[in-house]
Amino acid sequence: MDYSKNADADFARLEDMVSNLDVSILINNVGRSHSIPVPFVETSQQEMNDIITINCFGTLRTTKIIAPLMVANRRGLILTMASMGGFIPTPLLATYSGSKAFLQQWSSALGSELAPHGVKVQLVQSYLVMSAMSKIRKPSLFCPTPKAFVKSALAKLERSGGAQGIAYTSAPYWSHGLIFWALQTITGTMNRAVIDQNRVMHESIRKRALRKAEREAKKA
Repeated sequence: MDYSKNADADFARLEDMVSNLDVSILINNVGRSHSIPVPFVETSQQEMNDIITINCFGTLRTTKIIAPLMVANRRGLILTMASMGGFIPTPLLATYSGSKAFLQQWSSALGSELAPHGVKVQLVQSYLVMSAMSKIRKPSLFCPTPKAFVKSALAKLERSGGAQGIAYTSAPYWSHGLIFWALQTITGTMNRAVIDQNRVMHESIRKRALRKAEREAKKA
């Protein structure tokens, strides 16, 4: 399914496909970020639409199909992938940041709604993970491989990791949990200095990306 199309026919096929299945686990991992950090005023309409459609509508519509099956069976687990970019306002990734902040609020509310029906909901917070989306090719202390991140996430089901005090939320990878805890307890996520430093970091990433694109254009 191409989630950017938000096509009713695709979701109808999904609903038909799962109607007679005993679905116990849903992992909402569909997502899109900006191709490179970009000021909001320069963000293309297409990229903005795709991010909101995929990250928000795609996750909601899929969950809306699966969750009633879990409620009927009085069991199930819904894991939704979030991002530290939604926990801290992230300049130059403003639309992506907003979409992930939406998922945090939605997932925590959903967790409270479904708990009496025996369905568990957990938002999985992460910092950087080595992937095509992050464009990071080598693992590091704060950027694990996908396999290492998944292992930590599965080991901390129904546990908060570094996300103490945030309902129905986990920051499972140890270094990400440390960052998460420090932001909550020491600096605060809405601290202007933290947000401004985040902007400076992404401005630097944007400059490097533009220089790389310029070099590759000259080679072509």
